[in-house]
Amino acid sequence: MQHTNSCVEVTLHGAKWHATLMSRGALGEKKTKGLWSRGFWEAERMVEEKPEEETMVEKKMELSEVPLKTTHFVLVHGISHGAWCWYKIRCLMENSGYKVSCVDLKSAGIDQSDANSVLSFDDYNKPLLDLLSALPENEQVILVGHSAGGLNVTQATLKFPKKILLAVYVAATMLKHGFSTDQDFKDGVPDLSEFGDVYELGFGLGADKPPTSAIVKKEFQRKISYQLSPQEDSTLAAMLLRPGPLLAITSAHFEEDGVIDQVPRVYVKTLHDHVVKPEQQGSMVKRWPPSELYVLHSDHSPMFSTPFLLFGFLVKAAASFGGLK
Repeated sequence: MQHTNSCVEVTLHGAKWHATLMSRGALGEKKTKGLWSRGFWEAERMVEEKPEEETMVEKKMELSEVPLKTTHFVLVHGISHGAWCWYKIRCLMENSGYKVSCVDLKSAGIDQSDANSVLSFDDYNKPLLDLLSALPENEQVILVGHSAGGLNVTQATLKFPKKILLAVYVAATMLKHGFSTDQDFKDGVPDLSEFGDVYELGFGLGADKPPTSAIVKKEFQRKISYQLSPQEDSTLAAMLLRPGPLLAITSAHFEEDGVIDQVPRVYVKTLHDHVVKPEQQGSMVKRWPPSELYVLHSDHSPMFSTPFLLFGFLVKAAASFGGLK
């Protein structure tokens, strides 16, 4: 049986090590000199420098900071995706003892609503807000948003700042006020014009009104969103993607009173992203600097293309910002 491994560079007691995120079945199968394992981690001392051309993401981490358990993770998908897109990350987290919730926003996943009937951002985000509202008063969560799900994370943090331990934006739209200025639209709205006529649009308010929903046509989906992801995952996505409520998402606008900056934020930048391009991500990070920035050599969908590294970053962020219970 083959197992997929991903590496980061770590420091332990002053020495450099290779840390490999592995499936539980792979632990114990590989015999190495100087082996150390904990949960999903295996570390082998480095004996030579890593080649510069290797695309592995490097992140120095103290292994003592990597927790086995942390607070509740709530994972939020982007437009057209659903809770299903987190299946790899959820599996890694739950097998490591973490509590995980994956929410379907309105008209997404198994939610029965028609995207053309979801006309406000509040309506679109109601499933996430309801989940957070129902949490016990003293429970805090680590809120993770992918792509346009960053807007949902921002609104939820504004409404429930005491319930959010940490907000994580993964290749996500990170706009403090939502879409309020021309620069917000420039940074936060994907420009896919280089690929041609890529969208199927829905006009729920009439053909003479702005479109209410959108989905990328099947023939463009892999090259735009999943070009570095396994074929199986892009095939799964093609089967499960649904039109997203475009009008509701682009109407997201937030009034904030300074409370949101009391919640720490982490941004995960994806360097080979065709959707939210690296320049757009960089601009959002510069305009609203997060507490910490991680970088992945990933396409727009690191939950598919680099799941072990993304999992490692989420665990690292949880440890760095007090996620242990």
